[in-house]
Amino acid sequence: YAYLCGDDALTRAVLQKSLPRLKVVSKYGIGLDKIDVAAATDLRIPVRFTPGVNHTTVAEHTFALLLAAVRHLVVEANHVAAGRRTRITGNEVCGKTLAIVGLGRIGREVALRARAIGLSGIGYGDYRGGDVDRWHDIVRVESFDDLLAQADFISLHTKLTARTRHLIHAGNIGRIRRGAVIVNCARGEIIELAALLDALKSGRLQAYAA
Repeated sequence: YAYLCGDDALTRAVLQKSLPRLKVVSKYGIGLDKIDVAAATDLRIPVRFTPGVNHTTVAEHTFALLLAAVRHLVVEANHVAAGRRTRITGNEVCGKTLAIVGLGRIGREVALRARAIGLSGIGYGDYRGGDVDRWHDIVRVESFDDLLAQADFISLHTKLTARTRHLIHAGNIGRIRRGAVIVNCARGEIIELAALLDALKSGRLQAYAA
């Protein structure tokens, strides 16, 4: 049989217990960090992935999270549910700067929507520039620290690797503009948890949405 993996952890132990019936594993999406690829290789189980299946959905979800955070929608809804009428001033996203970390299919879809609602897009990651930058109205920033310093909102869409684990950490989170919002539709491990909590408590970050 075949196994279509969402966010389940397919460890060596799980794969071994699935033999001999398991013939192939595929990730719904492209990130393989939840699958022990080395173990699957040892056990002769092919591992596949499915690029392009959810980039529109994730891009739309990114903006649902961003707008909910900036406009305090969840907080307001909770006040209404509790029978309170509390006026909270939100902010506009138009005219602000959105940093997109990772410009694969999802990041590019986010860039298109950013331009449509008046956000200025800056990008960081391993991708071919030129046409991507021009077609999606993205300004590429070579330094990640500079990207953090320029952004009002940061949207994460890069895969989890040894290089991107804790890409945002205690050493650079202070570069982020006070009151910025981070939206993480990638992997939680891209941000160092302790640094994230400190930034939220201190007010360095207005919100973190995932």
